[in-house]
Amino acid sequence: MNNKNFLLLASAGATVALLACASAPRPAAVSPACAAVSDSLSKYVSVDALPFAHLIGTPRVLPVPPSLRRGDSIAVEFVVRPDGVADPGSVEIMGSNDQAFARQVLRFVTESRFIPERVQGCDVLSKYNLVIKPTA
Repeated sequence: MNNKNFLLLASAGATVALLACASAPRPAAVSPACAAVSDSLSKYVSVDALPFAHLIGTPRVLPVPPSLRRGDSIAVEFVVRPDGVADPGSVEIMGSNDQAFARQVLRFVTESRFIPERVQGCDVLSKYNLVIKPTA
């Protein structure tokens, strides 16, 4: 490859990289006061004591695993970041070890958006939980 072609390819690659960066979403600026509230909450409050987030839109119904018996239930809990996106690494499923159900839960978590709780006017780390019970 000669120098002219190399420079042309390098220039095209740089242009594509710049366009990708320009169109990528940028994180919202967080005020120092909100950063302090968020930092305190994440350091000093256990996940069990986090305030609750609310689902945006109509909830999708998660399928009930066939092994779930009448009178039993499954609890699902996860953390919602201040930007309203759930943390898939925080998902806990209690009452089921069904892998197909776990995949459905992960899909629900990653595709849903939430309204986190507000503390002192700032969106903060929150939790969301739901309970699945058989209908019949």
